[in-house]
Amino acid sequence: MKNLHRSQLAWAALALALAAGSLVAQDGDAAARKPQLLAEALKARDEGNLQAAKAKFESILAIDAKDVGASEGLASVNSAIADAEAAKKAAEAASAPKADAPKADAPAVTADEAASNDKLFAQVDAALDAARKKSAAGDHKAALDQLDVAAGALAAVNTPAAQSRRDAIALAKQDVSVARDAGGPSAAKEEVNRLARANADAIGKQGDVVSSAESLIRQGTAESIDKALSDLDTADRNLGSASLSNAGLKERIKDAKGSALARRALVAIEARDMIKATSVISQYAELKGKDDASVVRLQKEFASKRNDPTYRNVDELSPGLRVKDDKVNELLVKGRARYLYGDYQGALDAYREVLQYQPNNSESKAYQIRIRQMLSENSGQWNRGVTKGKLLELLDETWKLPEVFNRENIKIDAANGNDPVIEKMKSIQLPEGFIVRDQPLDRALVLLQTQAATYDKDQKGVNIVLIGNDSKNPNVNLQLRNVSVYQALDYTCKRVGFTFTIGSGGVVEVREDSGDSQLEIEFFNLTQAAVIKMTGVSVSPSAGAGAAPAGGVFGGASAGAASADGGNPQENAIKSFLTRSGVPFEAPATLSFDGTQLTVTQSRKNLDRVKNIIRRYADIKQVHIEAKFMEVEQKILNELGVNWTLQPTAGGGGNVNAATNLRSINSVFASNNATVRSLNVTGNPPIAQPAPNFPGGINLGNVSQSYTGNVGIIGAETLGVAIRAIEENAGSDLMSSPSLTVMDGKTAVIKVAQLLRYPQAYGDTQSNVGAGSTAGGGSASAATSVAITAGTPQDFTIQEVGVTLEVTPTVANDDSIGLNLKPKVTEFEGFVEYGGTSIAISGSTTVSVPSGFFQPIFSTREVTTDVTVFDGATVVIGGLTREEVKTVDDKVPVLGSIPLIGAAFRSSGKTIQKKSLMVFVTANLVSAGGATLRSTHPGMRAGSTFSNPTLISPGGAVYREPIEVAAPVAPAPVATEPAK
Repeated sequence: MKNLHRSQLAWAALALALAAGSLVAQDGDAAARKPQLLAEALKARDEGNLQAAKAKFESILAIDAKDVGASEGLASVNSAIADAEAAKKAAEAASAPKADAPKADAPAVTADEAASNDKLFAQVDAALDAARKKSAAGDHKAALDQLDVAAGALAAVNTPAAQSRRDAIALAKQDVSVARDAGGPSAAKEEVNRLARANADAIGKQGDVVSSAESLIRQGTAESIDKALSDLDTADRNLGSASLSNAGLKERIKDAKGSALARRALVAIEARDMIKATSVISQYAELKGKDDASVVRLQKEFASKRNDPTYRNVDELSPGLRVKDDKVNELLVKGRARYLYGDYQGALDAYREVLQYQPNNSESKAYQIRIRQMLSENSGQWNRGVTKGKLLELLDETWKLPEVFNRENIKIDAANGNDPVIEKMKSIQLPEGFIVRDQPLDRALVLLQTQAATYDKDQKGVNIVLIGNDSKNPNVNLQLRNVSVYQALDYTCKRVGFTFTIGSGGVVEVREDSGDSQLEIEFFNLTQAAVIKMTGVSVSPSAGAGAAPAGGVFGGASAGAASADGGNPQENAIKSFLTRSGVPFEAPATLSFDGTQLTVTQSRKNLDRVKNIIRRYADIKQVHIEAKFMEVEQKILNELGVNWTLQPTAGGGGNVNAATNLRSINSVFASNNATVRSLNVTGNPPIAQPAPNFPGGINLGNVSQSYTGNVGIIGAETLGVAIRAIEENAGSDLMSSPSLTVMDGKTAVIKVAQLLRYPQAYGDTQSNVGAGSTAGGGSASAATSVAITAGTPQDFTIQEVGVTLEVTPTVANDDSIGLNLKPKVTEFEGFVEYGGTSIAISGSTTVSVPSGFFQPIFSTREVTTDVTVFDGATVVIGGLTREEVKTVDDKVPVLGSIPLIGAAFRSSGKTIQKKSLMVFVTANLVSAGGATLRSTHPGMRAGSTFSNPTLISPGGAVYREPIEVAAPVAPAPVATEPAK
């Protein structure tokens, strides 16, 4: 039996050897067979053919003894074979006759179960017979599958008969496996024939591929030749190494490939693709040999065409030019389409991008000129109109008085500027207190942390960590009632001589209090605005420019001047400020400031104090302040008066014999009437010397004229009448609203004014009188010359006419704004001429010159005050309401009281001047983007950024795109458990 088994194994080994040397492998290289052997070994193991798998793995190890995969596979197969042998021996032992042993408590089998088992046993026996027949016929796989089905059917039956059949199935499996693994001479021959047929089929299939490739080559196109070359390479790889069986086909593939490469080179040359032609000719030379006649002819043809400019490809000479042209054409189409649909800005963008690829593109430049001309003619004019309309609308809206928009009583809680973690610990109350009896400090802190999380409304609490050596963990005895977490932690640390600080990430660090003996270094970033707010000291290029008041806020060195010890003035001012705030800087504690970063060497406790101080001053806000002057003035004049005169008709010398002399408003209230003087010169009419008129007063109708005429003649007298009828209504409205934005604690000034230059003094008027004589015809005569030099202006000064606002805001912790305001509005009313007419007399010659001493008159509205306003509030900081009424009611007694006719003997007038001035101030906290810092208004969210719609770039104006803020997503409702 053993000899037969060895013979069968020998035949199997022969078959495997023949298969290994068959026409399919064709490689002759042992290393190249490893993947194929490994695949076959794994397949055999998976199918249950353990002996075949073992042989494959051993073959691999014979090729490469260090192959780890083959070693592991062989070990697994040997283990499976050993398990099968052990199962077979166990089955044989179980099938041996044994003495029946009494079975205790064996379950009784019912008649139905016995009948069902008998039917199942019959089916299993039939399956065993069928599996043996299939194994004998050589269909070992089907036999094993049928035995597996039979074994599965017996899994639920636990009887001696079932166990006997399970053993029989196991033995049958072993027999089938042995028969499959051993095989025989006929099986080996059959395997050799099968492999030979498979090899012939493979060669035939590759031959069909070569035939198809030859057909593609004859088509002569670049695509068909490239496909043929790819198929030929695939067929060559599938055939493997050259052998007797595939030598003819490989030679055919080589010829076809040579023909394909030659044709492909010619096609590439005709297509002006010299790069492809160079690559193909190189492959052809490698295939045929550099000295082959066909290769030499092809290279000569290629060289002649390469030297011909008409055969050169633009992609080779100018790489990327075709891509640029395609991109330009696409951009031109986009530009035309956008221009057609009215997207002029998009069209400009497309045409500008065209010039990046083709700087001399005429169409792009022409369209840009056309679009810009159209925008300039239309949009430019409309832009001016729209902006002008907005400004006028803003001017009209500014005339509105403030109104109440928030009727709530705002309660301001001033923040203390402490760390948020400290504020949170202070807000968490422990209603049951904090009691610790003889507990180590770390456990006491854990207990406090647990209670903080329990009573925190957010159920988060605070993180408290003990820092330092584990040996320093003293016991704590403490009993507190109704305290906050901050108080409990503070007293716990004081109880054992520890201290706590707020570390990074908001973690509370508890460590031993070393007092001032242990110093640490910490760095703080400080802006110049924070430094100025803290100290009042700023660095300027010179001692005078931008210097703060001497002494600063806390008496530090003034800006730009070196301190007494020669140090940085800002550094000394900061040190002085911190010292006055309770942080001593005694040696070895130090402080240094380089303009942006503050370096402090101090104890931990003092570093925490510095941190809290800097946190308070680091948040620098800026304020938009608007001071509004609103002034309304109205002047009304109504006057009607009749005056009668009676004078001689002729020869009376113009003397008036009788007149009513009823007064007008101007004659009663004119400011210069009482001081009119006349200068009488002999032989000359009198020269009036009126007092100067003060401009800007009430309307007295002094420029209005009366109607005069003669009514008739009474005897030798002429009756004349002078009628004065005036009705005037005039007014002026003034609204000045200077506004500016300034940082907290800084002083800002806005000034919109004209500069009026005028003299404060005039020189004396000089007069010169000279005499001379002339002779002619034997007679002499005297001539007199008179000259007057008016006073020359001196001591010129400058007056600003316009609006000035000076303000210094101070933002408190509750965001209320303290303002030191100095708004001022100055207007020019006119000139007043001082002095009288200058006269020089010499004999019969009189020369007069007006004084010409003009001085300007200004009206000023100015407020200097300190107020506190809420963010966004408007308050009245000043005002004036004035009304002036002047009346005249004269009449001729008796005649003036006659109805109707009495109006001809009366003079009545009334002039009214009303003036109302209100000064408001509005303050808003604004962000760096220009919007309000906290409040949101229609069209403007808090913290928004305002930008100019156009940005000037080196390439021209760039228009900004609006950035929409995503609408906040409402949180999903949280389901709460109903109260029980």
